[in-house]
Amino acid sequence: MSLVMGRRLAWFPLCLIGVGWQSALASPIPPDSAAVVAVVEEYHEGFRRDDPGRVSAVLGPSFTMFNGNFSGDPRTWEVHMYLAGPRLTEWPVNFLRQAGPYENQVRVVRVNLRGDAGLVVTEETGRNRFRQWNRELVTYLLGREAGRWRLVGYYIRDITNPK
Repeated sequence: MSLVMGRRLAWFPLCLIGVGWQSALASPIPPDSAAVVAVVEEYHEGFRRDDPGRVSAVLGPSFTMFNGNFSGDPRTWEVHMYLAGPRLTEWPVNFLRQAGPYENQVRVVRVNLRGDAGLVVTEETGRNRFRQWNRELVTYLLGREAGRWRLVGYYIRDITNPK
């Protein structure tokens, strides 16, 4: 095994044990992936534990949610919500109050990093008060500021806005 491949895989067992991901990554692991994967896991752990403070701690200064309207074709995609300032601060509390309890199993299928931008694609199975999902693809967008990764948005392919 090459030194580069060894460094890429070195973080993975720790991630599985310490962070609790459900299964292995399906694509090659870029260097320094553990930090972005840990942010996505912390986001979910905050929801699973009904702890909005944990969710807020990993969000960037703004957060955009959009969905695929059950399609990979961007011509059908919908914007769901843009949050910043007080609306972003209140969102985890309100979401948990309205949609909880929240259960979710996450499997990372791809991580891509370029400079201070990160992308984590997951396959998720879970439920909340409003809906259930099974093997749903979710793409998380992350940005790094002052050395710290934060979530700045996500895309869920298999969901549509409420009518």
